Amino acid sequence: MEEFGKQAESVLIAELTNAGLEINEKENGREGVDFVVKSENGRQSEIFLQPMDLIAQQSSKVPKEKLGEPRENLWVALIGFIPEKEPLIFLIPSKTLAKPDDFVFFENNVGMHTYLSNWEIKVFSKGMEKLGEYISYNQIENFK
Repeated sequence: MEEFGKQAESVLIAELTNAGLEINEKENGREGVDFVVKSENGRQSEIFLQPMDLIAQQSSKVPKEKLGEPRENLWVALIGFIPEKEPLIFLIPSKTLAKPDDFVFFENNVGMHTYLSNWEIKVFSKGMEKLGEYISYNQIENFK
């Protein structure tokens, strides 16, 4: 998955910069925040980057321990890769994960092993209509 990490960073930075937003890597602070995004009017959002190989994986798990508590200005950027295709960029509000629909979004709590607890995002053909709501061009305005 590391091979997609740098690629996902580049794709995300290009997408948000082209939308007129300022995006910077997190310098310090909370675990789980990879980027800070600022709009022209000063609105600030945080992004947790989650690359995904859409051929090898059917779902992506976001560790609760890394993401932290969902909140209004925290987003998960799920960047999906398929060979020879443009990457898919989904911008998912973290609050969405906290209210799983058990169709595309799931919550997996692992009792005493809380470090294994996660939010899961399933990517499959029947779920694409729901997941499509979070495609980047449908969500960019929420950052401005």
